[in-house]
Amino acid sequence: MSERTWTSRVLQHPVVAGNGRTLTSSHANERSAGAGAGSVLVTHPGLQHSHQLAQALHQKGLLKAFWSGIPVVDQGEAPPWWLPEAYRRRVRRVEIPSALRRHPIQFQLMLRLGGRFTSGAQTGDGIHRVFHRFDAWAARRLAALRPQAVVAYENAAYHTFIAAKATGALCILDAAAFHHKTVAELVSPADTAYTAEINRRKDAEIAMADLILTCSPVAGDSYASNGVPRERLRSLLLGADPVHAAGTRRTTGEGPPRFVFAGPLSRRKAVDMLLEAFRKLHAEGIECELHCVGGVSEADLLEAVHRTPNARYFPSVPQPELFAMIGDADCLVLPSRSDSFGMVVAEAMSCGTPALVSTQTGAKAIVEAFPGSGWIVEPNAEALYLELRRLIADPGLLRRARPAALDASREFSWENYRKRAGSLLEEFLR
Repeated sequence: MSERTWTSRVLQHPVVAGNGRTLTSSHANERSAGAGAGSVLVTHPGLQHSHQLAQALHQKGLLKAFWSGIPVVDQGEAPPWWLPEAYRRRVRRVEIPSALRRHPIQFQLMLRLGGRFTSGAQTGDGIHRVFHRFDAWAARRLAALRPQAVVAYENAAYHTFIAAKATGALCILDAAAFHHKTVAELVSPADTAYTAEINRRKDAEIAMADLILTCSPVAGDSYASNGVPRERLRSLLLGADPVHAAGTRRTTGEGPPRFVFAGPLSRRKAVDMLLEAFRKLHAEGIECELHCVGGVSEADLLEAVHRTPNARYFPSVPQPELFAMIGDADCLVLPSRSDSFGMVVAEAMSCGTPALVSTQTGAKAIVEAFPGSGWIVEPNAEALYLELRRLIADPGLLRRARPAALDASREFSWENYRKRAGSLLEEFLR
């Protein structure tokens, strides 16, 4: 499938209304003057994929500034002196001149100090409070910059958008998650004393946004189902860097089929359902392996992994090691209850490993665009068990999916993400 064909298909998805040229009549005058070179500010309290979006804008001559809590460096530029050595080796490299970037140190210090003295829900609330402080920091500096548009990220855009509106700038919200009400329905996270304030800010950010970018059509649907007009929504699927050396590629048929889960052990990622399905397979005498790689969000799930026959847990490993483990598996499994994208799916396909995902995983759009690259199931243990049993019974399905997975990864690279993002925002600002 060509880049043009796939992009056309996404633009016809119900998340995107009309021809994408006009959001509301009230914006016509704002946009009539156009957005000249160097007109867009991008802010993020951490990093996520904001550097990819900023680079896309810079390649179009539209980036005015990029402010992020986690630093990035230009090609040939040394990492900041204050970064610990372990982080210096992992710093992201971009083609954005240092003159356009600011990476304030204080917010990372707050996060690290807060993590040392808090735990559980308190840690989560502390992270949100730091994001809100970054938001206020960016807002205080926005008036002097006077951008024509601002891209800010969910839960760190409230004050920034208020300041942007005061200067007449357009507000673009990059939403990394499902709408918070949908998350509450799908996962039922425990509320804290700060939850109401977090959600109040999120609702205000949504109301102020002239455009909302989501990581997938299914994530966009979560906003539309909660009352956000579809003409204000655009979906931009994320990508992955090509993996040139992902270790030994497993040959299906040598030993029992191996499935890998990569990510935090959590109910949001449906690890409980995954383990239930594998225990049922084992009870029927069906041979297979499950490798779980990543952090631990819920300790009881780690205990459940240890109790599940033929399941093994591996703590977080460096990225090259992770890619080698994924490349050596027959299939990645990501049956999330709530996952706006699931970047590990694109990374797995870059290793040539197909993916089994749920209908609530945003990266299912990759499988929909390249049907031979993986499989989609409902996020419940029975559906997962039945599909796993089918794949194990016919190993040829796993083997034949590998070339399609590699084809999909070429389409969903960061390079192509930047092309899509740059074109979409250039058209929006026109």
